[in-house]
Amino acid sequence: MLLKADLHVHTEHSPDSRTSLPDAIMAAKRAGMDFLAVTDHDVPPVDEVFSQPEREGVLLIPGVEYSTDKGHLLGLFLTVPCPAHTGRRLPFSEAAALIHGCGGVAVLAHPFQSTAQTVEERFEMLREMEHELDGVEICNRRATKKRLQANELAQTAAGRFQKPCISTAGSDAHLPEEIGTAFLKIECREKTLESLKAALAGGTSATFCCQPCRNLAIAESQKIKLQKSHAGPAAWMRWQAFRILCAWRDCRQKKG
Repeated sequence: MLLKADLHVHTEHSPDSRTSLPDAIMAAKRAGMDFLAVTDHDVPPVDEVFSQPEREGVLLIPGVEYSTDKGHLLGLFLTVPCPAHTGRRLPFSEAAALIHGCGGVAVLAHPFQSTAQTVEERFEMLREMEHELDGVEICNRRATKKRLQANELAQTAAGRFQKPCISTAGSDAHLPEEIGTAFLKIECREKTLESLKAALAGGTSATFCCQPCRNLAIAESQKIKLQKSHAGPAAWMRWQAFRILCAWRDCRQKKG
């Protein structure tokens, strides 16, 4: 059967989201998703993601998104809760080991989103990281805001792996309306987490779908982060300038 999965979603347990788990599930149902990965920043999924994996016809995938010294690392299909590591970036190898120790697969999130490194430098780093990775996120709706070809470059990187590489897709949603705006469609034997994991690991051909990203959604998630952290006036002034830029970009994108 052909099933849809959004494999990168944040809830209110992330510092830049207020989406409750029930709201995320209902948004996934409206978007026609069969699977939804809960991947909050640096904290384990809440217990009910493990104890009640199917809600409203949507299967929940326990996950995490660790902040590491080499970029963000997704842990998918966790079998037990992972340790929380807020407030600091983990060494990449330590984060990968934590994910594997919790029964999950380690997938590098939006590997070309940041422009802190050149494309060539990032490819070189990926070659060094490959032996600790299980896959690469090749379709992320927010990844193209700084580097337009970010998803295409991620797909190229996945194709260069010397071992089987899991390729994933996700909306990177921080607001309910973003859920299901990027996803993959894949043939599974049945609608179970085990079947989806096997299809991904086995290299089953998948189709990746991605809608254009609304810049103001990014501004809104940054606003939530400032509110939760009780940011000062200087941070709010920078955010106001960023929000104006996002509105201008959305207007330009609409006209284009």
